[in-house]
Order: sequence, then C-alpha cells, then structure tokens
Amino acid sequence: MQVELCCSHCGCKFAAAPETPAVEVLDRMAEEGPWYALGDGATFEDMIFSALFACGTIRCSECGEEASVNEESLGRLTMEVLGSW
Repeated sequence: MQVELCCSHCGCKFAAAPETPAVEVLDRMAEEGPWYALGDGATFEDMIFSALFACGTIRCSECGEEASVNEESLGRLTMEVLGSW
C-alpha cells in the first residue's frame, strides 16, 4: 500500500510505499518537488508521522495549503497517538 501526500487545492501529489527508505524519499522530493516540511525518520511513513506529530499538518510544496495524507495504517497510528494526548 502507498502513502500519498495530496493537495486538494492545487492537485499536487507525492506518493511512496510506507517503508521506502528516507534517503530515497529525500532524493525523489528533490527531483519531483520540495516536500521539505517532512520530519525526521527512517522511512517515508516515519517522516510523515514525525511531521504530523510535531506540527499537526503538512503543507503543500506548491501552494502552501494543507496537504492530506492518505493511507489506512498511517491514519490509524496517527489517531492512536493523538488520542493519547
């Protein structure tokens, strides 16, 4: 299953498998667009989770609007963490 960052405002998207190594994700982000607001982590899923935990949102690299994250297990994990606050 893939994790996808998607902006409903401008349609910009970035997707990778959750277990994709961070180095590969960073290389792709540099080539395809600067999703630079992602957090630290060993995998793409970790990077997204870290950014959501620290900031609450991830902004679109193109227009700056809030991007949505689509993937069932990531959403479930995020809800568990937010529920424990």
